[in-house]
Amino acid sequence: MQYETHDSWGGPDASYYGFHVITDVYGHELKRGQLTRSGIWVGHSGDGRKSSYNGIAPEKYGDSHPHLFTYWTRDGYESTGCYNMDCPGFIAASGATVTPGALINPSSKVTLRVLKDDQSGHWWVYYGFNGVPTAVGYYPKSLFTNMAKKANQFSFGGFVFAERALPTPPLGSGVLPGGKGRAASFTDLRLIERDGRSSPIMKDLPTVISNNKCYSITPIVNSGCFYGGPRGCV
Repeated sequence: MQYETHDSWGGPDASYYGFHVITDVYGHELKRGQLTRSGIWVGHSGDGRKSSYNGIAPEKYGDSHPHLFTYWTRDGYESTGCYNMDCPGFIAASGATVTPGALINPSSKVTLRVLKDDQSGHWWVYYGFNGVPTAVGYYPKSLFTNMAKKANQFSFGGFVFAERALPTPPLGSGVLPGGKGRAASFTDLRLIERDGRSSPIMKDLPTVISNNKCYSITPIVNSGCFYGGPRGCV
């Protein structure tokens, strides 16, 4: 697996209550055994993470189109959690027009938001186009221990995977930042406060990149950054 992320591992005393981003979605022709994803992760070091992504995964969905999906765990992916609504956990919002696993059509910019409701303690997932996300559903606070109170880490980025006999698929648009063509982007990066207000992320965060020759994610400037990597680089 290859990846590139911006990470904030705030430690036990850090307090995060949500994350917001606008990200590009691209369609790519993939085969079974290949996948490409981008998304956001919010978690607590004692629980593991809950995630909201967009990605192409023929093995999972039986096609080569981008889909919205979520994942949760409370033990670092050891034995708990699942995608979307594949096991008890995620509860769809009343009247929601989108469910986890839904096809993203057309491929474009989408807004993702994950936040903890201060009254109920549940972690809500929002999704939408044109910067206006609507509620998809929530993870009940009863699923978690430490996350029932707050998160202390978050990250965002992308990753790709290919079985050994296959080339790695494109990451993002398939273009490295600074290369020919337009790289994929994360924009309007925001942290959400306990009271629901949000503030832009203006300072850069540490990066983790599995292969610097093939993948890159730029520093955060004006609450945004670029990322990506070409097909078949690894």
